Amino acid sequence: MIRLIACDLDGTLLDANARPRPRSARLLHALWQQGVVVVLATGRSWRTAIQVQRELKLRGPIIAHNGAYAFNTALDEEFFRRSVPAATARAMVAFADQAGIMVRCYLGAQHPVVFNFFTPDHRARWLRPEDRSVRSLAQTLDVDPLEIFFLGSDEVDGFVAQFGLLGADYELSIFPRGPFREVNICAPGVDKVEALAALASRFQVSPTDVLALGDGLNDVHMLRWAGLAVAMAHGAPEARAAADYVSPGKTGDPVEEGLLWALPRLSAVRRYDA
Repeated sequence: MIRLIACDLDGTLLDANARPRPRSARLLHALWQQGVVVVLATGRSWRTAIQVQRELKLRGPIIAHNGAYAFNTALDEEFFRRSVPAATARAMVAFADQAGIMVRCYLGAQHPVVFNFFTPDHRARWLRPEDRSVRSLAQTLDVDPLEIFFLGSDEVDGFVAQFGLLGADYELSIFPRGPFREVNICAPGVDKVEALAALASRFQVSPTDVLALGDGLNDVHMLRWAGLAVAMAHGAPEARAAADYVSPGKTGDPVEEGLLWALPRLSAVRRYDA
């Protein structure tokens, strides 16, 4: 009996334009209305997860920051977090200040997203109502960040030389972003399965009653942990190997196909009429 559905976003629920596919959106909403807990589980930030949740017309828990954070929008309650200690984050922001790098710190849904300063490009194109510029951030940051981001080129090498790729209370991931490199700093070893297990315990749901859908390497442990797992045919081989079913995406909506495959196992829910 599936009582909880955990669904990845990028490469799974979202299309190439980062929007939920309409048929799977309608199906997830119908299942949620019938009492199934529908959880968006993403490597993206809490605000992206909540934005997609609103588009699906859902309320309840989300898992974000690759499992470092879980928040229930129905109760306005944070119930799981693994973060970088504020003292460590302040040292990193101080380095960024000296190098002239704009740093973005996600503190959680009940806090603004804080920056050490805004670049003109960010102010013109990306500034959001929850963004705050705090010039004294390297001295005053007192909330442990879930994730820290910055873009750089040669500065990235200097940052790695000073802090290393892995510390006792943080780890770095570096990705190419055009002429720059993006540095992503989070707590070491974060994984979606940690937050999902905490959420299931909170809702008194057994892992055997969880359906997980995903496509990436960061979904593998979640897929293995869940009682029933669906991977996307275009996804990582490791994700496909961890799944009970690989959704072929023949209709262009692999989540809908995966859910329809799983529906006979949703014995607590009335039959969904597509």
